[in-house]
Amino acid sequence: MIQRPIELGDRQYASELRRPSVLPGLSMISINTWIIVINVLVFVLGITVLNTPYRITTGTERARGVTEDQWAHKWVYHDQTQWTGSGEGYHLILTDRDADGRPVVNLEAGRPMLIPIGRERFAIRPVLDALGHFSTGKAFSEGQVWRFFTFQFLHANALHLGMNMLGLWFVGGIVEEYLGRRRYAAFYLTCGFMGGVMYLFLNLAGYMLSQWFPSTAHTLPFLLVDDPYTPLVGASAGVFGVLLAAAYIAPNAIVDVLFVLPMKLRTAVYLFLLIAVANLFRGGTNAGGDAAHVGGALAGFYLVRHTHKLRDILSVFGLRDQSSRDRRHPGVFDSDARSEAELERLIRKAREQGLESLTPGEQRWLRGERERLNPG
Repeated sequence: MIQRPIELGDRQYASELRRPSVLPGLSMISINTWIIVINVLVFVLGITVLNTPYRITTGTERARGVTEDQWAHKWVYHDQTQWTGSGEGYHLILTDRDADGRPVVNLEAGRPMLIPIGRERFAIRPVLDALGHFSTGKAFSEGQVWRFFTFQFLHANALHLGMNMLGLWFVGGIVEEYLGRRRYAAFYLTCGFMGGVMYLFLNLAGYMLSQWFPSTAHTLPFLLVDDPYTPLVGASAGVFGVLLAAAYIAPNAIVDVLFVLPMKLRTAVYLFLLIAVANLFRGGTNAGGDAAHVGGALAGFYLVRHTHKLRDILSVFGLRDQSSRDRRHPGVFDSDARSEAELERLIRKAREQGLESLTPGEQRWLRGERERLNPG
């Protein structure tokens, strides 16, 4: 919990650049608030009206020694289900071919002989979790790329949801004010996306090495040797990105870690990141979640220092960056257009050296930015 006003907000230039909403209705709600509302709403729907059990395949397992000819003529025997517990089960995969691809016939019965060559696994999960969670198998092997985004709005339980939303509630507004509405949305979703990418990379590498070098793969640090269909859910990757951004924007703000220990925001955030890296290194409990945390944090660390990349991300989706500041501003400063990097330089200068370090022309330009972004 933030103990006193953020240092950034103490500066006069911050209040001058603050962009109060002038549009009626829903546009008055910040993007950060919308993210929290959507996460809470999805969770409530997931445990109530959308709690319907849903069967989802979790990959196939091929028996050792099965040839390509046999696998090409496989079929799944759905008439009999075998259960392994915890809502997971499998169906046998059969074939009527030998290793050379020739039909195998039961001479006595006069019909094809069926040979088990593997199994198709499945799990029973609530419908939202089944269709939205992230896993290496679903997102990579089966090409269900929407899961890079949907997993960010799903949570395992109320505590999981509450911890993530508290993080957004306390520092998300700072980052949104610094970036602007659209860039903040792009920032948050990109950090979550990169959390999924980090998880996928480490899980895919760990799984492949475990198949090639089963005796040594489990001893290598950082690798995730879990089943590639292990589900990943949670907003933590995006939240870690927001935390890293807040630590950059307002490093000296005092926060109460666990509501007890006062600490500078930058110190607290990097301590949390260090714990995640350490747990991932040793393969501890929730190492997969910490892989996503680290991926989101790295993305946040980079993007808050290269915010023009967010404009590029928005352009991919045909969206204009409404907070772009690289156009000409008649009557402010001089005829040269100020780039976004220049604006960030001035804000950093004011934050580190005080508003009095800015020249009168620089202060006028900052006021002009506020008026341009908030006409009327």
